[in-house]
Amino acid sequence: MSVTFSPGLRRAAASLLCLLAVASAAPVATPAHAQDDPAQSVIRDTEVEQYLKDQTRPVLNAAGLDPDKVHYLLIASEDLNAFSTFHLVIGLNTGLIMEADTPNQLFGVIAHETGHLSGGHMMRTDEVERAARVPMVVALGLGIVAMAARAPDAGAVLMGSSTTFGTLNALHYMQTEESAADVAGAKAMEKAGMSGKGLVDFFYKFRNVETFSHAERYEFFRTHPLSRDRISALNDFVRKQPHYGVTDSPESMAKFAVIKAKLAGFMDDPIKTFNLYPESDTSYPARYARVIATYKQGNWDKALAQLDGLLKEQPDNPYLWELKGQIYFETARPALAKPAHERSVALMPTAALLQLNLGQTLIALGDKDSLNEAVQHLQESVKYEEDDSFAWSQLAQAYDALKQPGLARLATAEAQFYDGDYMSARSSAVWSQKYLTANSPEYRRARDIVMATSSELGIAPVDGETRRKHN
Repeated sequence: MSVTFSPGLRRAAASLLCLLAVASAAPVATPAHAQDDPAQSVIRDTEVEQYLKDQTRPVLNAAGLDPDKVHYLLIASEDLNAFSTFHLVIGLNTGLIMEADTPNQLFGVIAHETGHLSGGHMMRTDEVERAARVPMVVALGLGIVAMAARAPDAGAVLMGSSTTFGTLNALHYMQTEESAADVAGAKAMEKAGMSGKGLVDFFYKFRNVETFSHAERYEFFRTHPLSRDRISALNDFVRKQPHYGVTDSPESMAKFAVIKAKLAGFMDDPIKTFNLYPESDTSYPARYARVIATYKQGNWDKALAQLDGLLKEQPDNPYLWELKGQIYFETARPALAKPAHERSVALMPTAALLQLNLGQTLIALGDKDSLNEAVQHLQESVKYEEDDSFAWSQLAQAYDALKQPGLARLATAEAQFYDGDYMSARSSAVWSQKYLTANSPEYRRARDIVMATSSELGIAPVDGETRRKHN
């Protein structure tokens, strides 16, 4: 689906996303080209995510992590930042990917974050929590109140200060953890047969801007405090490793160029994209970026003609078919989008987002056969990513159009559950059971949601209501 904004990627990041959504008041689940201010929004893209999963698998394995359980959270922001959090989630700002000169630099940052994950650094002690979290919660609360009172500038100042309060109090712990993550990341790179030079180069590249004019932009260095001694120690360590001289393969460099071009096409203003990738550049990444920028300008047919040229060269590229389907879908031509999305799914059937694209398109067609087919593809999507609340909400829409209220309410409950809205999920699950056959798998799943949400909320599971059948 190319780059699209997601309403709730994983429960592991739910609290983070809620804070971002409140602070920015930015909508989600919106196509990238239509977003006026995508800062701090979560985006999903199969091509970018697959690249990260494939290329970093050796590093994740070397760090002692299960690559299939590590999830990448992409944040649409020019700010240079990365983070790791609970449930093996690694967050990357698109700005950080764009600023990396080589795959090795990007992988070095990711390896550093795996150092935090493998070291359990998110599991802060009570002492660190008291030092960093409490003043931040107070300031965030004040900032949110100020924004709610339509004083966004005051809110921004308060919320900005909250970072300072928490960082200053916990700085001692952060410095220790950052240095430990540096070494752990460098060791993982070495064990994976990669050079740790990329992380050092990345740190050196931005050491000066951290100190001077762009310090506010590069948030990575506020949450990952640097020092000359720290960089020097890391440099001395990686220089002694056997794989220090290993460089990125031509294949990895080529794929990275495509990823950066795609992100530039979607994230940057078209004029900036055309300047970065002029017509004189006939490489695939440059033409890819220009197709996206041309579409963003509203020149739909020109973009499609350029895209068809790329498809003639790469007829089995699922991401090009995905982009073609997206252009047709977002310009209200679902009948033309359908074959393009069908082709992308045929080429990559296990990609949850591609299945979701096709399901959305079939819902837009609206006839009964298309709706039944949409259900099949959306069920495939949630089979591969059961915690994608947007896919569940689309499934609810399809069931509702097919006049199947029990399944529609159950799918709605799933969406609300994975968004962390337990009260609404509980209510939807209770109501769904009134339309479902007793003891069916769907009925039992609704019951499970009622029990789980009731437990989270600390309230009774309403046994009597959930067992009452609809007449």
